[in-house]
Amino acid sequence: MKTINNEQILDTIYDLADMAGLRIDEFLLKVEEEFGEQPESLEGLPENIVAELTSARELKKEARRQSRLKQSEDETANQVKLFREFFPEASPEDIPESVWEEVSNGVPLAHAYALYTITQDSMDRYAQDVNERNLQKSAPAESDGSTEPIFTKEEVEKMSGRDIKNNYKNILKAMKGWRFN
Repeated sequence: MKTINNEQILDTIYDLADMAGLRIDEFLLKVEEEFGEQPESLEGLPENIVAELTSARELKKEARRQSRLKQSEDETANQVKLFREFFPEASPEDIPESVWEEVSNGVPLAHAYALYTITQDSMDRYAQDVNERNLQKSAPAESDGSTEPIFTKEEVEKMSGRDIKNNYKNILKAMKGWRFN
């Protein structure tokens, strides 16, 4: 016997509702009305047996509901645990709305956030590449006629304290052109 997954079951229910010309909530109510209690199977039984069977059915229904709820809570806890393992530095405030939308559509939190970070990193790299190409193509900045030296980051790191003090203003000007990663 072939097993089917929840997605296949849901697709079938949506198809049946569509064929019946009903919204999914209307269709589910109709199914529950028709098949929920099955009172004809209780005809002819003593009243106390009918009450006991009805109570047992309600308890079984509640147990299934509780089981689904517990399963959903466990799944959510596992998603949060996995997210924290992969992204320990991220807080809920760091998660953008687009990620939460993906999660509401059934995508696991860790997967949705990973895709978001990969996409953001890719867009950041692209912007950085464009900025570097534009910087190379742009005209050099106008000079004010001064012959003050422009220091690189490496040159400043090799300077003594006295040299840094003597060239402090020029170092500050040079720092404006440095890239910090």
